[in-house]
Amino acid sequence: MKSLSVPVLAALAGGSVAVATLIKLDFAGTPIYLNTSTWNLAFGGFTYLGAYGLGQISAIADKPGEVSGITLELHGADAARISLALDDADIVQGTPCTIRTAIIDTATYTILDAPVEWVGKLDTMAIGEDGASATIAVTAESGAVDLLRGNAWTFTDADQRIVNATDASFSYVLDQIDKPIIWPTKAFFYK
Repeated sequence: MKSLSVPVLAALAGGSVAVATLIKLDFAGTPIYLNTSTWNLAFGGFTYLGAYGLGQISAIADKPGEVSGITLELHGADAARISLALDDADIVQGTPCTIRTAIIDTATYTILDAPVEWVGKLDTMAIGEDGASATIAVTAESGAVDLLRGNAWTFTDADQRIVNATDASFSYVLDQIDKPIIWPTKAFFYK
């Protein structure tokens, strides 16, 4: 459950707020900061550029037991953005993506709070065109997918030494394979 700060609750009660979605694509060379409003918004020391209604984000539909991805689209992309997308197509996969919901005070146009809504990694990028305009679409998978992956570690001395270099608790496991365990009979304990 998300909790909101006191200034946000006061602004919500007063009815003088706007909401925008902040998108951070954390590319290694140059991170991209976008928002769904028509203004450039400053948050966390970065300026999120307004997309002016040219973008679209699919609904976040995570449910208990299910993890689903999202799609980010930029419509009406010009030739410069298409060439940039084509140049960077090989670095899209695995790029961290963070989506926040910004609560904006309309009197000062400042962001009161921007809680994180979704965190994941970009997966694939597709570019489509119809002759008049182009669309760049990027799919992303949720960070929760990592929770569904198994653990590759085994109960071996090498794996235990990675966790703790001084722990030798698994160093004798291989010596114990196929060794018979002989328990004394009941008569041994009554001598």
